[in-house]
Amino acid sequence: MTTIKKPQLLRAREMAAILHVSQRHVWRMKAAAKLPKAVEIGDCVRWIQSDVEAWLELGCPSEKRFEAHKVAQRKKKRTCRTKDQQ
Repeated sequence: MTTIKKPQLLRAREMAAILHVSQRHVWRMKAAAKLPKAVEIGDCVRWIQSDVEAWLELGCPSEKRFEAHKVAQRKKKRTCRTKDQQ
């Protein structure tokens, strides 16, 4: 049986603690698209922990740049898989 790994989701309070800023500042950063894209379910807003960790490692790029980086990484992985299968 395959085990599905669930992503860890972070609340604004947890984001604030990680970034050493206030919760209000987290909301301002989200509004200005300076954080990784959040997952929104109804009124709940959460950030995927692995995305936040990668975003920090990249030097906190804008949401747009970070999403472009994620797309490039996915394409790179697909290319590697295709080469390995041949």
